[in-house]
Amino acid sequence: MSKKVCSFLKKRTKKLLFLKACLSDQPLPESKVFCFFSSEKKAFLSFFLFLVMPSAKAETLQQALASAYETNPALHAAQASQRATDETDAQARAGWRPTVSIAAAAQYLRVPADFAQYQAGTIETNDGNATLDIRQPIYTGGRVANAVHAADARIAAGQQGLRATEAQIFQAAIEAYVDVLRDQTILAVRRADVATLERQVKETELRFRLGDAVTRTDLAQTQAQREAAKAAQLAAEAQLTASQASYRASIGTMPGRLEEPEALPFCPHSLDEAIDLAEAANPALAQNRFLVDAAQDEIAAARSASLPTIGIEGQLGTVGPGAPLHTGEYEPNITATITLTQPLIAGGLVASQVRQARDRDEAARATLEQTGRSVVQAVKTAFAQVSAGTQEIAANEAEVQAASLALKGYQAEYRFSLRSTLDVLIADQTLRAAQVSLAESRHETIVAEAALLASVGRLEARTLLPAVSRYNPKANFEHAKSAGSVPWEGAVEALDHGP
Repeated sequence: MSKKVCSFLKKRTKKLLFLKACLSDQPLPESKVFCFFSSEKKAFLSFFLFLVMPSAKAETLQQALASAYETNPALHAAQASQRATDETDAQARAGWRPTVSIAAAAQYLRVPADFAQYQAGTIETNDGNATLDIRQPIYTGGRVANAVHAADARIAAGQQGLRATEAQIFQAAIEAYVDVLRDQTILAVRRADVATLERQVKETELRFRLGDAVTRTDLAQTQAQREAAKAAQLAAEAQLTASQASYRASIGTMPGRLEEPEALPFCPHSLDEAIDLAEAANPALAQNRFLVDAAQDEIAAARSASLPTIGIEGQLGTVGPGAPLHTGEYEPNITATITLTQPLIAGGLVASQVRQARDRDEAARATLEQTGRSVVQAVKTAFAQVSAGTQEIAANEAEVQAASLALKGYQAEYRFSLRSTLDVLIADQTLRAAQVSLAESRHETIVAEAALLASVGRLEARTLLPAVSRYNPKANFEHAKSAGSVPWEGAVEALDHGP
């Protein structure tokens, strides 16, 4: 038998054995190359299970948000800052409340009896006194009333600012969560790619040594793509480390296995609905509305400075010799005064304060208008991104499925010399790019949903964490408001109305 015939029969026998191995999924002992198809199926199955079967201990997005809400220092700082703002109401109301002070003094005095005639001798006195002073404003021309209204408006604005801070914390936490989830998925894709290309290199090397229609160029292409896949894996590991650090900063713990979230709840279903919700509940927009109210109250407070004030002052005291102390010689001293004060000329101070308050009101109104425009823009952008992202996820899922089938088909056809090495490498790149695109589209869609919820005022604990004990800023405000009040404060408040 000639050498050509023997060579042909050997190659034919190898291909028949290879086909038998592919169909039976049983590797042959003669060569590791026959294990490739079975190993590839196992690798794909492992990757698929990693994506769709989270661990029983996988952390959900809601658990991560609860951790961020309970431990985030920026949110705690904002809550403390709001409690400090609440005190401005009590400070303004102090203008309606009485002030009480006590004073005691002892005095020794020695002076000439007659400053014109020093020889007349001296006069020497030695006395002491104690006084209890009580002051109660009755009418302040609206100064206090308008100051209280302005303080309350700014407190309400601060409460809306606290909602905005809460939304920012949740938005950062959601982004950190899906960043880690995306990077974990991409790292799994890169590792699977390296494993696939390692087997592809071994198979190509074996076929090259056997002279089975594989050139050195084919081998070099496979090796180059394998090294590129290793570099991509290293980059994915570095990116995952960075995302884990961001997760730790936002949520307070290091991430483990994370569960792929579904669409975020309470997203509006139409753009018109989203815009209506934003105009009614966006925290930044509501905050600026309250700031406009505060600016108007401050104009009224500045004008009130030119109006009269009425107050009652009472003094209860005693006076007597300082030394030696004989309490029986002390006499009571009682004074009651009603004072009406009308400012006449203030050197232009009141007029300047009124102009300043008007300019601040104009600035607040312009800021409100700009905020409204920005909110509508943010809603439209986020809604468009959510809509496009949902469609992109469906397209990427179909692409991954098709690319996976194409790669398996190319690999099988490659073994019978029906496809070139370049075809297989391109199919592998296509699959990995589709898997990465799917992970990124899921990530971007969740981020866009978070931005949309933040824009419409629904990215907050009462919506996302109904079972978690929540901070109540209004309860602290009511406590601060009532601290130091007196029974007759309501009557004084009713009398003190501004212009």
